[in-house]
Amino acid sequence: MSADDVRGKVERVYGSVSRQWELLIELDLVFAEAYAEYLDAAFSAAELDPHIRELLLLAHDASMTVLDQHGVDERIRRALQLGASRREILDVLELLSMISTHSLAIGLPLAFDPEDYGVPESTSGGYWDAFEAPFPGVHGMMSTHTPRLFSAYRSMGKVLWRKDGLAPKWRELTLVVADLSTTHLYGAGAKLHIDNARRYGATDSEIVAAVALTIPFSANTIELGLRALSNVESAAASVSSVGPEDW
Repeated sequence: MSADDVRGKVERVYGSVSRQWELLIELDLVFAEAYAEYLDAAFSAAELDPHIRELLLLAHDASMTVLDQHGVDERIRRALQLGASRREILDVLELLSMISTHSLAIGLPLAFDPEDYGVPESTSGGYWDAFEAPFPGVHGMMSTHTPRLFSAYRSMGKVLWRKDGLAPKWRELTLVVADLSTTHLYGAGAKLHIDNARRYGATDSEIVAAVALTIPFSANTIELGLRALSNVESAAASVSSVGPEDW
């Protein structure tokens, strides 16, 4: 693989080749080749339509545990170019608001015994049965100890699952990608949404392709680190070039 091959793969994943990537190519082409192939393989699964891929990457970068502004800008730009609608982009952003419930799902069972709580009638049966198994008693705790919040939570769910916009399997995979970001790794939630996505028709290949989209964010380490290296070396060079006559 040549340096131009690396640039081509990086541009396919991120839309452009940054100065930091150019520096990596200069300093360690062997690693740059291997890493670019790894990133491109994670990005390029044929099972995902291009605009869906960008929407799932948007879910990762816009999640409250990531908040990568540059990534959000780039993914929205590319999603629109590839034919995504504003409604689909809004669906992704609005669904991500529910990541906030994970603190409740973990925190309430620390404060109360799940066995002391039943299932509220409004969250029993159908879709909600799948929730109760990994998160027993959580809805009961919410309805008992914070009824107004529970009511608002239920209203949010109804609004988020309107029939326009993203198909149900992509809504579920949006939440899978957000749950499995390396800044979150919320396995219980990801398993729930993977199971739901399957019920809505997602294939194994689509699920794997969605999970792999958590990988491209790793290049931020290279971006940040090599930017710092370049800045520090430039500053050191400036200091060393100053002679006594400059004081």
